[in-house]
Amino acid sequence: SGRISPFGKRRNAFGAALRRMRVARGLTATELIAKLGVRGWEVAASSYSQLESGQRILADIELLLILEVLGAELKDLEIPKSLRRSVKAPK
Repeated sequence: SGRISPFGKRRNAFGAALRRMRVARGLTATELIAKLGVRGWEVAASSYSQLESGQRILADIELLLILEVLGAELKDLEIPKSLRRSVKAPK
């Protein structure tokens, strides 16, 4: 893909967190992919694997659908420490 990521080789910030959430819920990637398919997103196993490993850009609508399948919400995701930037409040 020709899109540039501000995170270097990492293409998304939440892939690893989504993997942890999936595993914690006792789902295999294949099971999660099947549940996504029922909801209308036919994603290939290789594409989903790239998403969880951070090698694929994650669209916001895809993130919301994955969270729905996992029974989670945006607030359940944590920004990885390596990606956090200190933001100063304006004076």
